[in-house]
Amino acid sequence: MSDSLHGDIGAPIYVDHICWLTAEDHLYTLDWPTPDDYVYVSPHIYMEDHYYGRVGTLTRSLMADGRRVTAGDLALMVLEQLSTKPHWDWLILAQTCPERHALNAPLARMLETAPWRVDHPLGITHMGALAGTEAIQAALWSMLPNERTAIVLVEQRILHDDGQIAYGQPSEPKGDLGDMAVALEVGLGQGALQIHYAGKRTIRSDDATAFSSEALGMIREWMDSHGAVHVILQSRLGLRLNGSSVLHISPSKTICVPRTDYQSGDVWIQLADKLERGIIRPDDRVMLVSWDDDRMISACCVHVIRLPILSRLTMNQEIKTS
Repeated sequence: MSDSLHGDIGAPIYVDHICWLTAEDHLYTLDWPTPDDYVYVSPHIYMEDHYYGRVGTLTRSLMADGRRVTAGDLALMVLEQLSTKPHWDWLILAQTCPERHALNAPLARMLETAPWRVDHPLGITHMGALAGTEAIQAALWSMLPNERTAIVLVEQRILHDDGQIAYGQPSEPKGDLGDMAVALEVGLGQGALQIHYAGKRTIRSDDATAFSSEALGMIREWMDSHGAVHVILQSRLGLRLNGSSVLHISPSKTICVPRTDYQSGDVWIQLADKLERGIIRPDDRVMLVSWDDDRMISACCVHVIRLPILSRLTMNQEIKTS
């Protein structure tokens, strides 16, 4: 029996606009000596030290215009570019990494400071990279016809990572991680990108060869059932699948595995980049596959009806929010 959760092909949702922003590690600085917002980040430091039995965990900052940028700031930046309309029926915010302002959750702060009204705010956490595709399922469960939804995926790693060796764990070549914020303008009925949620599955084996074989079989099954001609994998999943074996999904399918993984926004950033460069075109079907860095994968199928609005922001643009 297939180990699938919510795997039936149901009603689609539509995406008309993708806005994204990335923040790579070289843009960050270590917080040394003690940062001026220590009172906000200290709960994270205490928990990290206690959990790993360490002393003196360091944090890092993304600076812009002389101040520290939080994940909430990144989320507001992409959301402000998504639409000029003053109202959203739903705002779905997915975030797993701890917010720099530990005592002030980003969703609450966004609702308080933003100029637009939201009828139904929904926060998703502890899903990691799976949120990139599982947020589609959350929107399908939530929305009614004629409702407008903004899905925002954001991750910012404020704790300085000394590598797995510092935590007493063996080091593995997994590729780089990057921080990001991605916003999707979502509706029902019609739009530029038709999105079908495909399902979520558990890979049973941890052996490298068996893991790759089982995962590739699931991905082939998804692609065949949805008629997809492209597949976009979570970047770290592509690196995990025994290197070149990932290219053997099918000789007629296209696949690319970037070196940097942008966490929950990774598959959408890859999709937007390929749409922007004309690699994926109208009438193509694309499988997006996210991975939780363990044994669970999740997917949705994108049918490109027409090109959506694509807005790529950079960190040197003015940050207008707080």
